[in-house]
Amino acid sequence: MHSNRSLENFFSPKSVAIIGASEKLRFGTFVTKNILSRTDMSGYPVHINADKIMDVKAYRSVKDIPETVDLAIFIIPSEAAPNAMRDCAQKGVKHVIILSAGFSEVDMAGKRRQEEVVEIAEKNGIRVIGPNCVGVTNLSNRFTTAEIDINSLTEGNVAFIAQSGIFGTVIIDWAAANQFGLSKVITLGNKCDVDEIDMLNYLEKDDKTKVICLYLEGIKEGRGRQFIETFKRVTRKKPVLVLKSGRTAAGARAVKSHTGSLAGDDRIFDAVIKQTGATRVDSVEELLDLAKILAAQPLPKSEGVAIITNSGSLAAMTCDELEKQGIKLAQFEPQTTEKMKKVAPYWTSIKNPVDIGPAMLQVGSQVLEAVLEDKNIGCLFVISSPPGILVKPQGLGLDLVPFYQVYKRIMDKHPEKTIILSTFGDHDIVRAAMEVFDKSGIPVINSVQNAARAIANLYRYKKYLEKSNNH
Repeated sequence: MHSNRSLENFFSPKSVAIIGASEKLRFGTFVTKNILSRTDMSGYPVHINADKIMDVKAYRSVKDIPETVDLAIFIIPSEAAPNAMRDCAQKGVKHVIILSAGFSEVDMAGKRRQEEVVEIAEKNGIRVIGPNCVGVTNLSNRFTTAEIDINSLTEGNVAFIAQSGIFGTVIIDWAAANQFGLSKVITLGNKCDVDEIDMLNYLEKDDKTKVICLYLEGIKEGRGRQFIETFKRVTRKKPVLVLKSGRTAAGARAVKSHTGSLAGDDRIFDAVIKQTGATRVDSVEELLDLAKILAAQPLPKSEGVAIITNSGSLAAMTCDELEKQGIKLAQFEPQTTEKMKKVAPYWTSIKNPVDIGPAMLQVGSQVLEAVLEDKNIGCLFVISSPPGILVKPQGLGLDLVPFYQVYKRIMDKHPEKTIILSTFGDHDIVRAAMEVFDKSGIPVINSVQNAARAIANLYRYKKYLEKSNNH
């Protein structure tokens, strides 16, 4: 069924039929409200018994709608889906999103219903997302089929493809809370037709997307070869990050009951991902942290990594993780060490990592400048977690924003360097760092281990690109 016909109408339809539309508070109410309240597209509620829904004329069937329909959304019980698909075929609808559950993920009867839906769609050239998903969210035109507050989201350049509907919604909620910029979010559910391969093909050409994140539970049978070929091609243009569940026997069982997916052998999957240039991550936090870095920062131009820290122990943990990942710290040029010697107190350590402890606020900017001017440095990791008492009214009552703004101005002079900052601890300190750095392209990461893993992955991806461009 996997034709290459455009998937654009899933993201930018001009006319949408909501089959099973309702204004009673239940599944689908927010979707209906979202679409019917838009002025840039025509929304058509379809309901067997209603004349009007949310003050908009309702139709008994999609066939009764006078205009052409770009996209139909199903929020009807699964038993009604085959007939609704027949109606869509007669109407000439070519794109359908089935939000409803109750298909192959539940029982044999559900599996048969899903097969019937697919058969009708195939015969009539209809592309289908779902069932058992929350569909799509497109930030460039604020179109969504998910039950979310689209206005709380920030447009950015990271796309998410998730098999699980709720996981997709959780990512959206997290992004809203953290002002993380998204381009598209796609949830695929049971993947009866459109799968991650189709979506990778689409996002490869999407100029709003710079980084692609994928949450996978398994690959459809018979799609292994296309999976490898597509990943290899797309990763040459854009980084692809993969988080896969179903690694253990218990996880694989949970996946099977969740979206009716086959998890497959994890070791084989791991080897395949390494071959394709995609990056596999182990946790949601690692996925989000790495996506944030790739979305905002260039890949390192040279091998050397430098660390500037106010905490020796956090730097030691970072070094442990970097070494585990096969990444070595840079040797400073002699003039870099000389510049730091001139400003740093005698008790600080100006080797790499540079540990300036409580002198961070006094000499941090000069040290930062010296390190960033060093030609041996491709990537700089700054750990700034001063004690909370500095900013509390009962302590020194300092406002860190002006200090951080000075650092930021120095960092801005070196757009060619990869710069990552880590801070955690007191809420006001983290907030100041987020305000100055995170919002303007220097990613702030809470976990130093995640930051170290991300740095290693940046270098691996850089090597992969160099190797594939030489072939």
